[in-house]
Amino acid sequence: MYFKENLKFLRKLNKITQNDLALHLNYKSFTTIQKWEDGSSIPNVAILKKIANYFNVDLDMLINYDLKLNHSTLSKVGVIGTISCGQPIDAFENISEYEYVSNQDINGIYFYLNVVGDSMIDVRIHDGDIVYCRKQDCVLNGEIGVVLIDQQATLKRVYFENNQLILKPENQKYDNMIFSIQDIEERQIKILGKLLHNKIRF
Repeated sequence: MYFKENLKFLRKLNKITQNDLALHLNYKSFTTIQKWEDGSSIPNVAILKKIANYFNVDLDMLINYDLKLNHSTLSKVGVIGTISCGQPIDAFENISEYEYVSNQDINGIYFYLNVVGDSMIDVRIHDGDIVYCRKQDCVLNGEIGVVLIDQQATLKRVYFENNQLILKPENQKYDNMIFSIQDIEERQIKILGKLLHNKIRF
C-alpha cells in the first residue's frame, strides 16, 4: 500500500498544505492529515474516495501504485466540457480541468466530459459523474457513443437498424431517439467518440 507516500506526494505536487486538505475534508485541524502521512492511521473508504477525487486520480492508483515513481508514466487528459444524459445540450468546448490516466491507457485522442442528466443511470452513469471517451467517428452496434445532433451533444447507446440511427437511453422513462438517413444528413448528426468508462464523483 502506498497511500501515505502518495498523499504527501500529491499534496506537495499541487502545493496544498496539510491544513488546506483538512479543511476541504471537513477536519478541524491538520493533525489527521499528518497521521495519514506518517502512516499511524488511514482514512475509511469514503474519505479515500474523496481524496482520490480531490487530486483527480483513480482510487486504485492512490492506494496501490507508487505515484512518485510512476509520475512520468501518467498523462493529463482534459475535461473538455459537458455531455447530456437526457436531451441533447449545447456542444462541449474548452478545457475546464484535467484528470490523470496511465500512459498505458493512451492510444489515440482521449477526453473527459462532465455528465448532466439521468438517461443513462441503468448503466451507472449518474448526474455529476465524468465519462472517459476516445475520439472516433464510429462505434459498433450497442456501444455507448458521444453523438452530435444539431451542434448539440448527447451520450446514448448507438444502434444502426433498417437504415435508421437509434440512440437508446438506459432509463425507462426516456424514449429512443430515431433518425432516418435524411435526418442524419440534414441535421449533421455524427459520432464524436466512444465511452470507455465513467468516474464516479461523491
